[in-house]
Amino acid sequence: MTDESAELLHELRVLCARLPVPQPTWHPYVPMILSCREDFEYALALAAERPEVILRAAALIEETSEPTLDPGASPELAAAYERLHALPDPDGQHPFLDEILPALEAMRVLLVALSQVAAA
Repeated sequence: MTDESAELLHELRVLCARLPVPQPTWHPYVPMILSCREDFEYALALAAERPEVILRAAALIEETSEPTLDPGASPELAAAYERLHALPDPDGQHPFLDEILPALEAMRVLLVALSQVAAA
């Protein structure tokens, strides 16, 4: 793995770690958030084994078009992508917006990169 890939993988892991999982007593979407966090961790583990996924993620970050999951993605990746998109976006008043939005976007890009590398 190149230094650049290792650095991006580290940044993705930091974003995942910063994705807050609230207490179930005060947030209605805790199960969904927890599932997404687990999916993100799983995607990171897969990406760590395949440096080409990190390179593809870096390329996707630079693209101006909206990357989408490859239709031939594994059922696990497709399910993770669906869970991510089922999670409601936090509104503009959310106290952890600066942690949540970048983490969810990073997860989306990573899932797309995994699906595209697997399909290639």
